[in-house]
Amino acid sequence: METIDYGTGDLGRVRFVLSPLGHLIHGVHDGPCSRQSPWRQRWWPRARRQVSLGSGRLVPLINRAHPDAPAFLPLAIAGDGDGAATPTFEQELDRLRATPPHLLGYRLAANSGPGPRRTDDSDRLIRGLRNQEDASLRAVVDGLLALYRATLMPDWPTISERLQRDVSMRRRQIQQQDGTLPMLTNLHSDITWRPRTEPHGPGSGLILAPCLFGQQRAHCGPGADGTQVVVYPTAELEESYVAPDDHLAALLGAGRAAVLRSLAAPASTSGLARRLGISAPTASTHAALLRNAGLVSTARDGKSVRHELTAVGRQLVELNPQAAATF
Repeated sequence: METIDYGTGDLGRVRFVLSPLGHLIHGVHDGPCSRQSPWRQRWWPRARRQVSLGSGRLVPLINRAHPDAPAFLPLAIAGDGDGAATPTFEQELDRLRATPPHLLGYRLAANSGPGPRRTDDSDRLIRGLRNQEDASLRAVVDGLLALYRATLMPDWPTISERLQRDVSMRRRQIQQQDGTLPMLTNLHSDITWRPRTEPHGPGSGLILAPCLFGQQRAHCGPGADGTQVVVYPTAELEESYVAPDDHLAALLGAGRAAVLRSLAAPASTSGLARRLGISAPTASTHAALLRNAGLVSTARDGKSVRHELTAVGRQLVELNPQAAATF
C-alpha cells in the first residue's frame, strides 16, 4: 500500500506522461507485478528473442529490484507543462543522462534483491554510479537504448495510442466528477491519498504515468527533480493482444522494420520521427539504410526531404503485415 501526501497546489498541477522508457524498464522487469499483465505476458516472450549479447546487458540490472518494483522507474519519468506529455525515448534518455549518477546508483542499491539476479557486471555498474562515474551512467544509457531498439520500439506507437485512451478516460472523470481528487482516489486501490495539514507553498504537482506492463500494483516515488511520480495500471485491459512472429523485423531489424511500415504513407524525416516516437537523427539513419537497400526513395521537398517506399519496399511490407501489438 502506498500513501501519498498532497497539497491543494499539487491538485492543480497534475500531469500525465506516456513514457516509453518507463514501459521498457517495467516490461523487462520480471516481477510479480509485470507477470500479472496480459499484454506483457504475450509481449515479453516475443521481445526477448530479439535481445542480443549487446542489447541484453541491462536485463540483470533491471531485474535486481525486489520484490516487484523496478528500482529506478520513477527517475525515468518526467513531464513538463500540462496535458499528456509524449516524450520520445531519446528525450527521456537525455533526462536520465542529467540525473546525478550517485542518485541512480543509490536507488538501484537500496532496492536490490538477493539471490541469482545479482551479477558482477551489475555490481560494478552500481559501484561506479555511486562513485559518480560518468562512464557508468553512459553504460546504463547506452544499454537502455540498445534494449529499446531491440524490443519495444516497433510496438510503442500502438502502446502509446492505448495509453492515450486511458488518459482521456481519466480526464473525463475529472470533468464529470467535479475535480481532480475523485479521479485520484479511484486511480488504484493500492494508493491512499493523505492531505498535508501544513501549507507547503504552491506544490510541485503530480506526474501520473499509465502503464500496460504492470497490473498488480501502483509504483510511487520522487522523480529526479523531486516531483512525485505515480505509475498506475491502465484501466479496462480486457482487449485481446495478438503478437505473431515478425519476419520483417527478423530480416531488417525491429527499428528499420517499423520505419518501413510507417512509410506506407510518405513522410518527412521529422514526420517519421513523430510517428514512431524517435529522434530525427535516428529516423534519418534508418531511412538512409533502407534507401541504400533499395526499399525507400528520398527526394528533397523545399527545406526538408520526403521519404516514400519503392515498389520493392511496398511489396515487402504487403507480404509482411504489421506484427506489432493490436488491442
